[in-house]
Amino acid sequence: MAGFKQYTACSQPSQWMSPAAYVATATAAIAAVFAVMGIGTFPCGLLLIEAFAIAGTIAFCDWWLNVRLVCLGGDESVIGMVVSVEPSTGKSGFGALDTDWSMNLLVYPTMPGVTQPELEVSVPYGFLAAETDGVRDHVKFFRGEFAEGKDGKPARSAILHAEFEGAGMHDFRIGLLVAYGLALAAWFVCAAVPVIGWIVGIVLAILAFLAALIGGLVGLGDTADPSDVEGAPTEIHQPDDQGLGADLLYVRGRWVFDSLHEGWNELHPIKACTRVGSWTGAWPADTVAVKDRLDEAFDAAERDDVVGRQQQPEHRWTVHPAVDGCPRSMEPPPEEGPVIH
Repeated sequence: MAGFKQYTACSQPSQWMSPAAYVATATAAIAAVFAVMGIGTFPCGLLLIEAFAIAGTIAFCDWWLNVRLVCLGGDESVIGMVVSVEPSTGKSGFGALDTDWSMNLLVYPTMPGVTQPELEVSVPYGFLAAETDGVRDHVKFFRGEFAEGKDGKPARSAILHAEFEGAGMHDFRIGLLVAYGLALAAWFVCAAVPVIGWIVGIVLAILAFLAALIGGLVGLGDTADPSDVEGAPTEIHQPDDQGLGADLLYVRGRWVFDSLHEGWNELHPIKACTRVGSWTGAWPADTVAVKDRLDEAFDAAERDDVVGRQQQPEHRWTVHPAVDGCPRSMEPPPEEGPVIH
């Protein structure tokens, strides 16, 4: 399943923290040190305010990337009907740095209008949308997610959320790390060199702000798209005015609980996605069999021996073996000569 982008990790339920608690914990020691440094170097210590603000923002980015998503048990897969999509652009505020491309899936074999309790007990894939013991015991909030099609067709339904990952927050964090180094340098130069150091410190503080700004701007443009995943559909079809015609998709990804919102389960990031049909108002009779075959195929593609063969030169073509491929070498490996001591 090469080709997909992944910028996040998930935390174990017992290790999860709220964003406020995580940022406070991550910056508590920094705040104490900066307070001492600031008192001893006034007015240069004022430059540490910027450094502390940047450190807090870095901590939030770390929470977003490594703690926000709670592990539920590895990779899972499902076949679902696309109820609606949420593009990676057009978001507002700080949330604009969430450049993931999302879609909401009606899970087989449920029908439009299904409720969250009905989805959770549906067989065989409803468990993916249900609250787990780990989330119940450690995170302590869960709602489930809902979506509806254009003009309410299909009707509001409990769904499973799935996301292709963009690099917005990842890129912003890189800019912040540069900015943090510049902000600390601003304080150091100001404190070490009388008079002129204050001027240089101000310049460095401005550069720190610009570094953070550039990181944010780069992140805003680093968006996800279904075509980022190798072999995935380049266009996702949503329901028409009659609630029909939406894509039936096989989606495979990391099964997580997203704690940023009111709380629901997701496949995030998506690691494989392929179209298996179109919604006609009923599920195809062979849906489970199709999913099982695709599971077997993707499981096989991940085996070490298969990955090893794919790395051989004769299998590295892109267009076609006859166009940009190379023949397999039939020469025997060279014999080892005598060992000379």
